[in-house]
Amino acid sequence: MCKNKWWQKARWRAFCVTAVFLLSGGVPFAYGAGTETGAYSELYGLLRVTEADYASSDVTYMLQDGEQSKTLFNKKERSFRVNRPLQISIDKKGALLVRFYSPRPIRDVVVWARLPEMRESFRLAGFKEIRPFAEIRKQLPDLKREKEFVTRSGQVVRLKVNPRDLYAKLELEIACDDPYYKQLTSSLCNWEITFGDFRGENWTPLLPAHAREAVAIALNISVMFSSGEFRNELEKYRGRLFSDNRGTVVQTDRLLKRVYTLKTLNYGRVVGVNGMAAPGGAVFGFNEWCYLSHYADDQNKAHTIFHEFAHTLGFTHEGNMTYINSFGRGWVALCEDIYTRMSLEKKLPVYSCHFLNTRQANLQS
Repeated sequence: MCKNKWWQKARWRAFCVTAVFLLSGGVPFAYGAGTETGAYSELYGLLRVTEADYASSDVTYMLQDGEQSKTLFNKKERSFRVNRPLQISIDKKGALLVRFYSPRPIRDVVVWARLPEMRESFRLAGFKEIRPFAEIRKQLPDLKREKEFVTRSGQVVRLKVNPRDLYAKLELEIACDDPYYKQLTSSLCNWEITFGDFRGENWTPLLPAHAREAVAIALNISVMFSSGEFRNELEKYRGRLFSDNRGTVVQTDRLLKRVYTLKTLNYGRVVGVNGMAAPGGAVFGFNEWCYLSHYADDQNKAHTIFHEFAHTLGFTHEGNMTYINSFGRGWVALCEDIYTRMSLEKKLPVYSCHFLNTRQANLQS
């Protein structure tokens, strides 16, 4: 009798532990490979990155003062899609590689993974926070020994396989409900942002501090162009934008399409002029003051940004797409007004100069 009672209690306890495990979504936050030792780290495959990991060699920061030119201007090392600033991949050595192009952090990020033959994704990694411009390399669990992962429906799957074979096949998906992250990824723009080492007359090397501001500008104008505020104001300019001195009207619907389908913005730095740009975004350069002064709570001077952006869309100095003239207030005035308003209302991703404090950086003339 005593033995039966003991056995019933043991079974009940086991049931309760399993139920809590499944109902809570699988692995509790404290458990996970790379952050704990003992039985849990031996059993569970979930990779957790917490605040403590930011003090380790697994985390460095991109676009920081002193970053070498061979890294800054290497497209494979430093580039991103403006509506996908968080990059997560797995390298050949089985390490999770994370790069986040943003002056502000995001919280509570989950990486889901799925093998082609699996119906459901399983939780591969989780982050309490991803800090601005963080570059994280974290070794994933060695699956030569069986590890347990939790699927979206709360089921436990056990994986034991050569990690290189597994990680090469995994399809990754990012899940994050952080409002700031959702704002960035909701942009209708898909521009590739790169940093150019342009040399010659009116050109001087871009510094990491300028590159950080280039990220802020790209995120801001991407969200602005995708907003209802911008589309509503642009509608008010229907029939009032002109592409040449003959008075050829710019069709606003086509203009928006050109903005959204622009392929790239390759940022550089100029001297002696305010800015320079080429059609298609292959060149998108600004004087240092443009990188510093575009915020509404700084000098609120963003007109050169939108002047040069008009050039990337193929417009010249004729009409009113780059200057205010006899055709009246045009593209630049429209954009600068909305940029200022959305900054003051904190509707832009990087609405204040205080996120970066670039004026305090180690800038060189």
